[in-house]
Amino acid sequence: MAPTVTVLCGWPLSGKSETAARLGPPLGAHVIDIDVLASAGIGLPEPDWKATEAGRQRNLNRMAMAYELFHQAVRLHLEVAQPPRSLVAVTTYSRPSSWEYLLRVLAPHPRARLKVLWLRPTDDAPEAVQTLLSQRARAGYSGGCTTLDEYLDVKARFVPPPVPHQVIDTWFRHAPQDCATRALEYVLAA
Repeated sequence: MAPTVTVLCGWPLSGKSETAARLGPPLGAHVIDIDVLASAGIGLPEPDWKATEAGRQRNLNRMAMAYELFHQAVRLHLEVAQPPRSLVAVTTYSRPSSWEYLLRVLAPHPRARLKVLWLRPTDDAPEAVQTLLSQRARAGYSGGCTTLDEYLDVKARFVPPPVPHQVIDTWFRHAPQDCATRALEYVLAA
């Protein structure tokens, strides 16, 4: 059976990691999360990276390295694992260049199926975003978005996936398990 690369994309706090954790096991797929790879492979962002232009540049470089690790992990699943492994890939993918890189990684693997899910919050009022950010801070969250301004910045520059995809509305309207069920139905569809 051909491997499936399922990409869960969307702006921060949309439930990508939680949905992926529920989606990976029924698919028999390994989950790779860019935030986990970045923290493990590069380290946590500097606490005050926004304070200076040099800090902002270092953070951009950190994320460029994280995307390199992420795409190499996709490549390893398709080229090294025998048989090639299906995976659920969790990343924001807010820029067209990230999609272009992924499509180059997939090009030598025409049998691999690409399924893309855009997770999109239904209620991202500033108060709701701040509540989620506070909950994540208490839980030790180390992802790339830790402030309302960062959230709004990523949301403003987010470009919808340039490939066929399914939108999954998240937050409040749908419980995480409902989102994972709808995602699973989409991935398993022909």
